Amino acid sequence: MIRLGLCTDIANIREAEAAGFDYVEGKLNAIAALDAEAYSDVLALVKGSEIKVERCCLLLPKSMSVIGGAYDERAMVEYLHGAFSRMRELGADIVVFGSGKSRNIPQGVRWQDAFLQLVAVTKTIGGVAAGYGIRIAIEPLNRTETNLINTLAEGAALQAEVDMVNVGLLADAFHMRREGEPLERISLVSPLMHAHMAMREGRAYPVEADAEVTEFFSALKASGYDGSVSIEGKSDDWRRDSVAAITAMRPLC
Repeated sequence: MIRLGLCTDIANIREAEAAGFDYVEGKLNAIAALDAEAYSDVLALVKGSEIKVERCCLLLPKSMSVIGGAYDERAMVEYLHGAFSRMRELGADIVVFGSGKSRNIPQGVRWQDAFLQLVAVTKTIGGVAAGYGIRIAIEPLNRTETNLINTLAEGAALQAEVDMVNVGLLADAFHMRREGEPLERISLVSPLMHAHMAMREGRAYPVEADAEVTEFFSALKASGYDGSVSIEGKSDDWRRDSVAAITAMRPLC
């Protein structure tokens, strides 16, 4: 059965638990940036909660570029060791590699060259992650957020080139809708490692089980997927909308 999670600050884990989520998806770049005292407080909060931080998103800091001449492999690897160490201590074992700004192709760099550089970067990330028992889920992002890896098809090509057992693919309903990518493609690139859910308009929480929601879950189940789906969206009242979203999604799992 599909497990449901919420992308949110870890400080909200008790509220996510009360709403009925199975886990929280924390923001790794924010977790890595916490000072020792703040991180200790977060860790204690998680350990005292019934649900855990099973997934993380936002792999890299927005200021860290991994494409073009600004890429600093040593700095990235140093960051990853610190981030992954905390991630494992919190209990998470999958981190989403979205980080659209980090992987954006700079002006003057060919797409082909950027793609090959991203293959090498992802292999490096996967290698460091393997030492911590962590898996990397490649997230295709719509072209308003990045100009490299915008569809599941391109994400699958990247995954194939990287060819590591701990590097997989994520399907995000919002990005697929924005790119006009058919949901049937999920079955063609399966198995998936993880999935995200939000509505096409406004990246809103899925507070009703309308066609946009049911079609995504149907496509996941048609592919044989029974992993995790996290809401990664926006809301003016996330506490209210998270309860409505759980009510809408749980019967679809």
